Parts: sequence; structure tokens; C-alpha cells
Amino acid sequence: MSEIIPDTRDWTDVLAGGCSECGFTGTEDPTGVPSTLAEAAAAWQTVLTRDDATERHSPDRWSDVEYASHMRDVLDEFRRRTERMLAETEPTLDNFDGDAVAVESDYAHADPAEVAPALRAAAESYAGLLSKLSGEEWDRRGFRSDGHSFTVASLTLYGLHEVRHHLGDVGA
Repeated sequence: MSEIIPDTRDWTDVLAGGCSECGFTGTEDPTGVPSTLAEAAAAWQTVLTRDDATERHSPDRWSDVEYASHMRDVLDEFRRRTERMLAETEPTLDNFDGDAVAVESDYAHADPAEVAPALRAAAESYAGLLSKLSGEEWDRRGFRSDGHSFTVASLTLYGLHEVRHHLGDVGA
């Protein structure tokens, strides 16, 4: 299996400029993300039942199960980041290198039957947290180690982009 070239783009630019690839605008309502997460989790369940879910269809792209594993871990990371932003005053958030995690966690050999329920659980946990937020909680801030500032609302939208974009990557 060929090695995927790491993605070095700073995808936070989609918050201001949207994403022409997946239709994300950056103006979506973050309070609607919990229902989107539920819909996305259901779509991933279907994707992971494909006969070819473990195959890379192009040498420069992950397989469906690799993308699903990434989504599981991204959803868990966004939930953890949101929890920190709610519990601490302007925390510096831990780095998350998705490419390094993919290698360390051996996404390429993941079992779709194990990833599917874990992804659903990650989506439900993150959606549950977001559905309880109100008022000024959406304005709580945190910082990436490079200094990029997020509010809970902008972080939620950044996560929404991840969800939409990766569903598009797998044709769902």
C-alpha cells in the first residue's frame, strides 16, 4: 500500500472563505450541527458496509475505512477541545496531526465493523455536548498552538466542515 502524502494545508481558511469542494460556506448555524452529526454518523454506517471499504481507489487517497477512522478521531478531538474551552479560560489546545494519528493508529488496517460503532459513539458524544450549549458558551475561546483563535461556535463550524468534506471524499 502506498504512503499518502501528508496534507499541510491550514484548513481554517474555510471558516472565512468556505469550501468549493464540499459546499461549506462558513456561515452555517452551529446550533444545527448536532443533527448534522447524527445524519453523518448514519451515512458513515452505510459507507462502512461497502464491499470495498478497505480498498484505496487512488494511491493518493485514503480508503473509506481510513476516512471513517479519521472522522471518529476528529470528532473525539473536537469534543475534547470544546470541553476544554468550556472548562478553562482561553486554553491552548493540544495539537492534532491527523496524518500522524493515521499512521500511529494503523487506519489502513482498521476493521469497518469496529470503526462503525466507534464513529457513531464519537458523533453522539460530540452532538450531545453541543446540544447542551447556550448563550455565551458559544463565544468561549481557545487557541491552537500556532495562535489561531477559535470560539466554540467557530470550532464547531470547523468540525462541520470536516464532516461534510470527508463524506464527500467517500462519495456519500
